[in-house]
Amino acid sequence: MSHNIANTSTSTSAPTASLLTVEEINGWDRDRVKGFLQEKRAELGLGGNVINVIYDQEVSSKAFLRLNEEQLTRNPGPFRLKYGPASAIAELVEQIKGEQPAVAENMSITLFCLVKGNTTASAFEVDIEKDKSISKLKEAIKVKKQNDFAGVDADKLRLWKKEISDDQDDLLSSLTLNDGDELLATKKILKYFPDSPPKEHIHVLVSSPEATTTSSQEQELLDQVTSLQALLNKSTHDFDVVVHPKWKPNKWTANIEQVTLEGLKEYIRKMYQPPALENDRAELNLMNDGEKYFPHNDQDLREMLCIFISKNNLKFTVFIETPSKAFSDWTFPKVCQLYELCESEDPSLSVFPPFTCGIKDLEDDSSQAILKHLIAELNARLKSIPISGNEASKSQYVCFYLVAGANLYEGKFELRPEKNITGPNGYGPVDFAIDLLQTAKTAGVTEVKDEDFFKGIAQNAVQLESALSNRKRKASEMEEDSAFMGKVFGIVTDAEKWYFLECSLDDQDKLRFKLSEPVVVVYKDENMENMVRKVLGHIAWLLEEVQKPDSALDVKEREIKRVRSGELPKVPDLVGKKN
Repeated sequence: MSHNIANTSTSTSAPTASLLTVEEINGWDRDRVKGFLQEKRAELGLGGNVINVIYDQEVSSKAFLRLNEEQLTRNPGPFRLKYGPASAIAELVEQIKGEQPAVAENMSITLFCLVKGNTTASAFEVDIEKDKSISKLKEAIKVKKQNDFAGVDADKLRLWKKEISDDQDDLLSSLTLNDGDELLATKKILKYFPDSPPKEHIHVLVSSPEATTTSSQEQELLDQVTSLQALLNKSTHDFDVVVHPKWKPNKWTANIEQVTLEGLKEYIRKMYQPPALENDRAELNLMNDGEKYFPHNDQDLREMLCIFISKNNLKFTVFIETPSKAFSDWTFPKVCQLYELCESEDPSLSVFPPFTCGIKDLEDDSSQAILKHLIAELNARLKSIPISGNEASKSQYVCFYLVAGANLYEGKFELRPEKNITGPNGYGPVDFAIDLLQTAKTAGVTEVKDEDFFKGIAQNAVQLESALSNRKRKASEMEEDSAFMGKVFGIVTDAEKWYFLECSLDDQDKLRFKLSEPVVVVYKDENMENMVRKVLGHIAWLLEEVQKPDSALDVKEREIKRVRSGELPKVPDLVGKKN
């Protein structure tokens, strides 16, 4: 940077050093200071670059009177002068200040302070006279930070001299405070800061003493810990136990040092008598305060109960989990209990809500052709396969009904004999599954029985739950595929008597079943064609229904609530016995 030295010196003439006082220099701007140094240039042996360096740092009167040898030679620093010119300028300043030293000593100083633990962004400045004590500096800091040091007397504050650049927050995290750097209350600020502190730096770190009194909140926490410790030291506790899906808790007194899983099971058997615990492989899963726990042995259970005690929450819910079993293992009474239809050991079919299965008109030419072909196939089999035979024989007849129904909607359904399905409560092959090709999901399941319709309906109910539980869809898939349905249908038949079931989810995602009255086909009867037409009409109606979008479904993913075989509820016995 170039400077017009001649113009500056002529326009800013200054008196000689011997005649100057601090009062005379006060108020000079940097041009006046520059002119003064130019006049003293030869006397002090200053080069033009030295004067320009001081000019570039915008040194006015006050800054000029604070210059010293250490400041001028510091590297890194704003001036970085060589010893010769630095010493000459410093000596000149001392000569001037010697006229009135008290004025120089009483000049104010600006210190940037920072509470220990904060970043430089939280620094604050304190203006104070250099001849004041560190004790006065503490009082000034206390006034600035009343909230930070509420309840702390100013004399309890501790101060350290630490010069840290404001862009070096990383140094603060690893900073250690040594007693040697601590500012003593009786000393003057001038002792620690004889010169102007560096700009854009933290100068003083502030720390409050460790608290020696206990606040009310801390005392409350201590009381809670004491109370909790007393609970943990106690062996016997009264727990509130809820067995899902019941919601009324019962008291269970247990010694957490001796409690066993079998003991908890015995308590549940006594209080609830759930059939699920008849299964030797039944497992107990617990939920406390929204957290799930899975005890595999006695020690696990004891540790979990200790956790409940430590949270001061002695209420937990028990979920009885049993492994999924084959569809054929299910009986009608157990299924009625599983799906909360009835608790009776000998329920009737009336425990199922009635299902009004619609019927499709088959008057169009295409439907008539399919119906005619179905009747021809049935008559052909009647000549060689007895309708009163076993399940394999009856399946020959049932298959053609299902094929005819699928053909009414060509290209939309696929018949899958012996398809394997797995669900929360059952697994295994089903006699016939009808898959909707648009979703690649099972829309209907048919169970063929040669006798015992009660067992067939029980099996079909578990099969339908399994099919429905496999139809959980993502929101994106549901938006693209409006044909997704929250229901499936079932057929239980011996080829002569036909029952139709509907399995759906209510607005609480709870399984609901409905069962139709039986439809009968008498083969070789003069009215056989009308009876076959009626069965096919029902099948066609069901296949039409499962292609419709379900307006009750949310756009978000809906998750099937799994009804576990261990969650066997108690409901009032319904009137009616199995015939």
